[in-house]
Parts: sequence; structure tokens; C-alpha cells
Amino acid sequence: MKRYFIETAKCGITEGGMACGPVPGNVVVTVQFKEGSTVQWLSLVEFDGIPNVYLSDKDIYEDLLAEDFDDEKFTEYLHEHFIQDFNGIKFDDDYSTTFESIADDPKNPAIPLVRYLIALVRCDMDDVENLIQMASGKYADQLDIPVSDVEEEFMDEQ
Repeated sequence: MKRYFIETAKCGITEGGMACGPVPGNVVVTVQFKEGSTVQWLSLVEFDGIPNVYLSDKDIYEDLLAEDFDDEKFTEYLHEHFIQDFNGIKFDDDYSTTFESIADDPKNPAIPLVRYLIALVRCDMDDVENLIQMASGKYADQLDIPVSDVEEEFMDEQ
């Protein structure tokens, strides 16, 4: 069975900006994990409540926080590493698709890693450091991952 070892995680908020008024920043989470001997980064940027997931071979956290979309090389890299599926767990513009995938395959070994990623992006900023420390240096399947608000909402609708 596959296991995902969480090396470390990072969570922050982009600067935001101005449109027709102040625009809040986006929450950015990156989890560095190891599957066997392969090290990768799973990143989630929540833009206006919409999850955008990236799987990369390098840490792109600082670039995601910078939101420099004039950097064509990085924008191309993002497009190449945008994913709509991780080990059978689906992502789209609504978290319910992800939780439906989880419900359809409850033994999928990627579930704890994905649930952790979502819990981290959706938690209160006061809880971020505790969640990062709780997971760093542990296998995702060993964690007691709190239920996020979007997961709870999905469960209530079932």
C-alpha cells in the first residue's frame, strides 16, 4: 500500500489587491511529501473558494504567494502542473467532487494527504502552525486530521 510521508507544509495568504474595491488574498498551502523515494509538492491555492491543485517536482510556495502572473515561465509551469486528479481523487471547482471521490473509494491511500491539504487551507490562521507541526515528519495515515468546514458541509448533505 502507498504511504505518504509529510516532510513539511507551508501556509500563507497572498497580498490581495484592488479591483472595484479591496480584494482579499488567496490562501496558499504547499505540502512536501515523500512517496517511497520520490519527493514531490502538492499545492492548493484557494481562489474565491475554488480549489486549484498543483503537483510539482519543486517547491513553488513562494512563487504562488507572489502571484506574479507576468512571469510567463512560471505561469507555463503552473499550467503544466495543474492537476484534476491525484491517485484517483478528483478535483474541480468545488470541494464536493473531491469528497465524492473519497466516499467512492474510502480505502484510497491518498485520502489522508488530500484531507490534510484541505484542512490546512480551510483552517483558521491561528491553527496553521499547530497543524503544520502535527504533520511534519509523519506519515499522512498516522495523523488525526480535523474535519474541515467543507468536509463537514459535504457530510451533512449526504
